[in-house]
Amino acid sequence: MYLNRQLESSVIKANKGFPVLLVTGPRQVGKSTMLKYLKSEDRTYITLDDPRIKQAALASPADFFRLYPPPLLIDEIQYAPSLFPYIKMVVDERDEPGLFWLTGSQLFQLMENVRESLAGRVAVMNLFPLSYGELVKDHSPPYPQDEELLIERWKIRKEISFQTIAERIFEGGMPRLVLHRDIELQQFFSSYLQTYLQKDVRDVTHILDMSIFLRFVQLLATRTAQELNLTSISAAVGIDGTTARRWLEILLLTGIVYKLPAWSGNLGKRLIKRPKLYFADTGICSYLCGFETAGEAFNGPLGGALFETYVVNEIMKSWVHSGRCAPFYYVRDSNKNEIDLIIERNQKLHPFEIKKSSQPAHPFKNWSMLGRKKESIAYSGIICTCDQLLPAGHQRWLIPWQMI
Repeated sequence: MYLNRQLESSVIKANKGFPVLLVTGPRQVGKSTMLKYLKSEDRTYITLDDPRIKQAALASPADFFRLYPPPLLIDEIQYAPSLFPYIKMVVDERDEPGLFWLTGSQLFQLMENVRESLAGRVAVMNLFPLSYGELVKDHSPPYPQDEELLIERWKIRKEISFQTIAERIFEGGMPRLVLHRDIELQQFFSSYLQTYLQKDVRDVTHILDMSIFLRFVQLLATRTAQELNLTSISAAVGIDGTTARRWLEILLLTGIVYKLPAWSGNLGKRLIKRPKLYFADTGICSYLCGFETAGEAFNGPLGGALFETYVVNEIMKSWVHSGRCAPFYYVRDSNKNEIDLIIERNQKLHPFEIKKSSQPAHPFKNWSMLGRKKESIAYSGIICTCDQLLPAGHQRWLIPWQMI
């Protein structure tokens, strides 16, 4: 069974205008599955995960492309960076769209090779784990939509229980887990992390003590949806700041986590400048935190942070899977007042707070942080676990989580 991905339309469009298409993202999010589903019969598929194919590519790139001419789909291109100059030669010679489709789950050297060899010739796209919209076959435009579309969306909504959202957070969006319900979650995530640590970390970075690196990742998981304080984290793990920054970069470049930058808007206030950190998959995050059931994850002390991570991820996916850059920020001042998410769209601000409560206390009080920028606010809301879409003032809404 195949679940259609929202990114497909962007892939098809890019294939008509670029000679090279590169789809990046964490392991097992469905990059090669999507491209194999979309490819025409004349496009050959090869994977550099196969040691024989990898060795042939490294031994003689010129002969490799004689054996496998375009149109070609190369999976895990990062294992043979020496292919990039030859891809450039083919592209320069033939000058036509759709020659090469590439996937990569490690960006350590990958993007450097892309910039050096394929600048202006490649469309780069990122694939996240499955979104809830993809699961229910709802490929709506990037959130936020305007108020009219929000109301229309509410009219055709599907009733979703608390148990459903708890399970979605606990299980995450890895396609294999979603499509094969008989797989045991703990076993899947244990195997996933072992593969990740071996192939994406040890083999590339040569970290000697993987147990310390894993402890670093586990500590970060307990701080998802929080301001990133590497000084505190490195002290807790027992590593220096340089090592912590390098290890964080590994997680960023392999798509396990991403950062949400702080927004200032030239307000002239004492605003926090450090970014927030989010895990790209709440299932992996829940496993790293040690939760064994959906109830433990959702109802425990990290339930609010996991809920916020889930919501921000879903909104992020709606943008990234539509082939768009996500202008996402958060804002926090020195008194710990915070707006969880600000989306800049069409020179307007869409501020959102994210609350696990069904009846959030003091909603919209932090909008005052935006000062004179309040004139630029378009519709905004509190995304929460309420069961009704409710107006709460001019362009202000209480928004049920399933509306995203």
